[in-house]
Order: sequence, then C-alpha cells, then structure tokens
Amino acid sequence: MSATPFLNDPQVPFLRNGLWHLYYLWNGDYPNSPGGTAWRHAVSPDLLNWWDQGVAIEKFTTSQGDIWSGTPVVDTYNTAGFGAGAVIALLTMPMTGDEGQSTARWVSTDGGYTFSFDRIVMTNPQAGTDSDSKDFRDPRLLWMTNERYWVMVLGEGNKIGFYRSANLADWTYMSGFMCDTLGLLECPSLFPMVQHDENGTAIGTKWILLCSANGYQTGFTTGAYYWTGSFDGTTFIADNQAGQWLDGGSDFYATAIWGPKATTSTPQITCYAIAWMNNWAYATLVTKAGYYGRMSKVRKLTLKTVSGRARLSNDFYTLTGSSSFAYTVAKKQTLTPLSPVKIPTVSRGSYRIDATLSAASGSWPSEIVVLLQSGAGTPIRLILSPQSGNVNLQRTQSGFTPATTDPAWASDRNAPLTFGQSISFSARINPDGLEIVFNQGALSLTSLVFPTTTAGAASITTSGGGVLRADIKLYRV
Repeated sequence: MSATPFLNDPQVPFLRNGLWHLYYLWNGDYPNSPGGTAWRHAVSPDLLNWWDQGVAIEKFTTSQGDIWSGTPVVDTYNTAGFGAGAVIALLTMPMTGDEGQSTARWVSTDGGYTFSFDRIVMTNPQAGTDSDSKDFRDPRLLWMTNERYWVMVLGEGNKIGFYRSANLADWTYMSGFMCDTLGLLECPSLFPMVQHDENGTAIGTKWILLCSANGYQTGFTTGAYYWTGSFDGTTFIADNQAGQWLDGGSDFYATAIWGPKATTSTPQITCYAIAWMNNWAYATLVTKAGYYGRMSKVRKLTLKTVSGRARLSNDFYTLTGSSSFAYTVAKKQTLTPLSPVKIPTVSRGSYRIDATLSAASGSWPSEIVVLLQSGAGTPIRLILSPQSGNVNLQRTQSGFTPATTDPAWASDRNAPLTFGQSISFSARINPDGLEIVFNQGALSLTSLVFPTTTAGAASITTSGGGVLRADIKLYRV
C-alpha cells in the first residue's frame, strides 16, 4: 500500500478466496492536473502484510467525473443480477451536471481486480435546491441477513441517511440521524456487535453508528466518532446523543469498519478498523515533508462496558501466536525522579515499545513523561497524569511543522486514561507517525510526526514523588 504520490480514504475490505481486498483513493497525478482520485487495490492474506495490485478503477473514465469513497461487496446471492459472487461497488461520483454528488454502481466479474461502470443509482435530492446540504457521499453497505435486503448509509451534511434496496440499484429512503455539532459527516458505517460486561460476559447486542467528523466545537480536531444504540432495520436510535471518539489522536480519519463475517447484520464479537493517517487541516502541507499519506495499522474492535456505558475497545490487530524479536529494556525496574529509564536508539527510526508501569508503593508519581523519539532531539512527548486521569500528547517539537495557522497541528491532544495499580501501552513509532494503544485498547492515540532523520533514544522519567516500577520491551520494526 505504499504507492505514491497521494492517497487518502480506505474503503471497506472484503474477503474472497483467502485474500482480503482493500481499495483506497489514490491520485497518481498529484499535485498536477487533472487531479481527481482512482481506486487503487491491495490484497492481504492476514490483514498485516499487503501487496499492491495497481488501479482497479481509473479516474475520469466516464462523463460523471472521478470516483470517490464507497463500498465494495461480494454479491453472494446475486441480488444485482451480475452473477453470484460478483463484486459490486457503490461509490460517490461528483457528476458534471445539476445532479450533485451521486451514488454510482460499478461491477467486477474478475474478483475485484477490475471494475466497469454500470449506472448512477441515486442522485442527490438536494441538488439544485436552496438547501445548505449539497453533500451526498460515501455510501456504506450492510446486508440484512434475515430480512434479505441491503441497507445503505450516506453522509448528507449534518445528517446520516438510511436507505434500503433489494437489488443494489433501486433505493428507498427510510430515515435520517441528525448531528449538529460535528460539521460535515463523512464515511459513515453501521454495524452490530456483541456487548460484554466488566467481567467479559456477553450481555446482548448494540448497534454502532460511526462517522468521520470535525470535533472543533468540543476541543478536538477531526477523527472517528460513534454512537451506540439500536437499529430496527429502518431507524437508528442512539443510547445517548453525545457519542464518543474512537481514537484520541489527530490523524485517524475516513475510518473503514468491517467484520470477519463480512458486512452483515449478524452481531460480531470482533470487528476491524483501518483509517487514513492524516488530517485535511494540513494534508497537502505535509507533502513538503515527503509524506503523501498512508493507512493506520489494522485495529481490532470489541464492545465493552465501561462505567455502565458501552464503549469500543480499539487495540492493534495481531495474529494469534505471532512473535518477533524483543529486547528487554527493563524488568521490574524501579523508577524515581533520579533514575529514569533510557530506551536504546533504533538505527532506522522505526520501532515498537511495549511497557507496563505500576505504582510500586501504592502511590503514583504526579507526572510520568514518556519521550518517544525516532529522530534525535525531536521527541514526541507523552505526559501521563495519574492524579487527574489524563494523558497529554505533544508534538510541537517533533520535527517538521506544517506552515498553517490551523490549531489542528499544534494543539495538544488530551484524553482520559484510567490508572489502577498499573497501566500498559504499546507504541508503534515511525519516521512519520505514532500509533499508541493504552490498556489493551481502552485508549488509542494516532498522530503524525516528522522527526529528524538521525535516530534518537526514547526515555521514561517521573516527577512529584511516588515510585514507579517498569517492565519494558523494545521491538525493531
């Protein structure tokens, strides 16, 4: 998935003949004319290693403009009439007339390696009106297993629309979910999951409505936001109008969600997520650092009960039994303000740290500072505050800074973090970004950083009393 120059939104992957198929928006002409995006294709046997398959849908091959985000599905029951097992992609096209953003159907009969344009199946009903909502985009699809029809969710400005169809062509509007505090709602997903209580026992099913959105009104930037609730096949009702952020960082956008049992209404214990590691506040500016976008590591989602509320756990996806060489940095090592832990330099600047920190004497230090460096003198600062139950991520000194007055880059990222007797984290540090997961998925932070090319050492220091005990392993990536 490393093709350049510019990539963004991932589409929902599907599994066929033992391979996962992932498409993403790709602009091979960036920054030159004619612009626009194609669907580039990658495959993986394990959701960890990906191989580029080239462009599956070229841009500007029809009179309707280029192609934007959507969803490919395997039409197992031949609902669209192109044969059982055909791959049908519904996606947004901007159109060249007065139709506005519209939903197009593309068809593949070779397993998803090439697609042909079929037709426009739905145009924007607000096009040509005085409505403020000109957005009608990013269709996501869900197969209703018992009812045997398709549900489509669409981003429509500050509304998510729900539609149904028996043939992936003729769509009927069912209902809409409104949210006035998150700006433009993009890349929506609807999926059911099994909920577990605090002891890990299954206690029922919740439906989850997720979208990528703007959090400036709540002191956030952009990211993946979700609500838990119920869905009766027609209408989604949220448990609470105030939803939750899936990731606490600045660069986890256009998130695609899917499950091992495909995108169906069958409740799943585990779902997967992948996101575009970037932010439209500075996405074109960071190309000056040689960064043209990439995807996050695949995440494993489970639905847990936390303080009486259903909450998605967002952990790294790994294969059972997989392992790699680890260097033990600390084993039950005691940390005080005068005895920090120094983590050895990794020459190529890409590494992973797994750490468990515990309050050795029952009292936490007032502050724990973790410096994660893939460039000498350009650290990513993580400030853990046990007394306030907070983690703060700072990247203003982490190297290249895009020339923007938008606060999205410079603002600290703050997120709540529960400190019991111990906390754990797993951090993936690369020359262009950080992905970190705390407490096996209770919190994740994903943010871009562009440090110097000379590798630097990481460290953990404490202040304000309290004795910390640390177990730390270092993995070369």
